[in-house]
Amino acid sequence: MYAKLELNTFRIIRNNFKNLIIVTALFLTGCSLTFPEPDASNQTILIIPVETRQTLDLFVFTLDVSIEDSKSKEVIHHTIEPNPKMLFSYNTQLKPGKYKITEMNRKAKPGFKLGGKPRPERISEIGEFELEKGKITIIDKMFLFQQPKPGKKRERKDMRNMTDAQRMQERKKQKAERKAEQKAMKEQRVRFAQVVDLEESFKTKLLEELKEVDNIDLWKLE
Repeated sequence: MYAKLELNTFRIIRNNFKNLIIVTALFLTGCSLTFPEPDASNQTILIIPVETRQTLDLFVFTLDVSIEDSKSKEVIHHTIEPNPKMLFSYNTQLKPGKYKITEMNRKAKPGFKLGGKPRPERISEIGEFELEKGKITIIDKMFLFQQPKPGKKRERKDMRNMTDAQRMQERKKQKAERKAEQKAMKEQRVRFAQVVDLEESFKTKLLEELKEVDNIDLWKLE
């Protein structure tokens, strides 16, 4: 009986050990990126270079960009997700032709709010580009994402038991603190999202990352 129990215990440990090896291997190797295969729905691949400089634990927004067909003037919306581990965002749903990226707009992720009233920003830095059938096209500009470091959170005081004079004094103090915070944010000179030149060194890293895509050989890479 004891021998049978020991045998069953050994089998359980052995199976768990095998599972642990498999999980560890998957964890260490990770999952590689795969592009859709070229077909009627996926005729082109647009690569938008992206650099994410993260100062907070996570980004609270995504960026919606408007891609306009130069011929039909149809606008296609593409969402870019800030991610320090990715050097690009891509779209495979555009037909061959000439396009422009005309506008960008920050949108809060579910459960978060953005300060102020984010409004669409016109984009003039990115020139017209052409997408060709079966080819990967990389635009010559880059989206740079940043989030400024927040200052120390202000404590709100309970003013219910204050006199009118004390309330007025407290409101003046809070107003001064808000102005100081806004000034500190401006001094960081950080824009949440902006279009900048694509540096050659960054493009080299991007191309190396693209070459790691499993089925990259199905597409023509410039």
